[in-house]
Amino acid sequence: MSLNAAIDIGSNTLRLLIGEVKNNRIHDICYKRHITRLGTGILHTGRLHDTPIEASIGVLSEFSSLISSYQVKHVKAVATSAIREASNSDSFIHRVLTETGISIEVISGQQEAELTLKGIISSLPESVSRRYKSLLIIDMGGGSTEWIFYKNNQRLDKGSIPTGVIKLYGQCIKTDPVSKTDICNLNNEIVPHLRALAKHVARSIDKGTCLIGTAGTFTTLASIDLRLDTYKREKIHLHRLSLSTLNKMGHNLFSLSLEARKNVRGLEPGRADLIIPGLQFTIKFMEFFHFHTLIVSDYGLLEGVLLDIE
Repeated sequence: MSLNAAIDIGSNTLRLLIGEVKNNRIHDICYKRHITRLGTGILHTGRLHDTPIEASIGVLSEFSSLISSYQVKHVKAVATSAIREASNSDSFIHRVLTETGISIEVISGQQEAELTLKGIISSLPESVSRRYKSLLIIDMGGGSTEWIFYKNNQRLDKGSIPTGVIKLYGQCIKTDPVSKTDICNLNNEIVPHLRALAKHVARSIDKGTCLIGTAGTFTTLASIDLRLDTYKREKIHLHRLSLSTLNKMGHNLFSLSLEARKNVRGLEPGRADLIIPGLQFTIKFMEFFHFHTLIVSDYGLLEGVLLDIE
């Protein structure tokens, strides 16, 4: 068995996937994920901060050990919004290489969208492909949100929205529990981005378009809806969430304090703050583009990176 490894160094979460690829399908061998909040503070200082740097290097050292133990043939590590924007990213990349042996490739928002599409398409069953004429894929990260419009087995358009859950939280959430003013501020920040996106996709969306969400916000919403005690990829992948379900979830979560949210079943404590902007973004997105249902994909960038290894 020839094993490869993909690493996604995101603004909020670091993820590792070790697997074998056959006929454009991934056979998972090892999957790990840790929340390190690498992008925390970048909005205000433009720099990666010491605490998340140390946490991230610790996690990457663990990943490096796993890669060695599985005798992986090729490794591809990609970094997204946090590393793209931080003024001290070169120093971080150098430390990671020196201390863990992992070489990091910083990818653009456009590249991120392409790899996300590759990962998602590889995982979709034929039933989804037959039922829907087109796909609108949203990958919401900590510092940016990538989107892809896909139809007739080809990508028609793609782009990157310059906001994510860490940025939205830092800009808009000022009280605990969140106030109506906080939610209003979130909407005021989110809606202009949706209007900009509408210029690209509004005319293409119809009743035959399927909305797919990938990455931590959407998988967390699925986990909450499923009331999972531990993260289970096989249950989360392709789980459906209705707009009415998300509104009910918001009514509950928005009324809770941060500490209370940490005890919500299915919600990892490390995401108890960021789930507020993530959920509100999802609700406004579905309302704005008139989607009643969202399909959650646990496949995305990480799987696309693994498939991209030559």
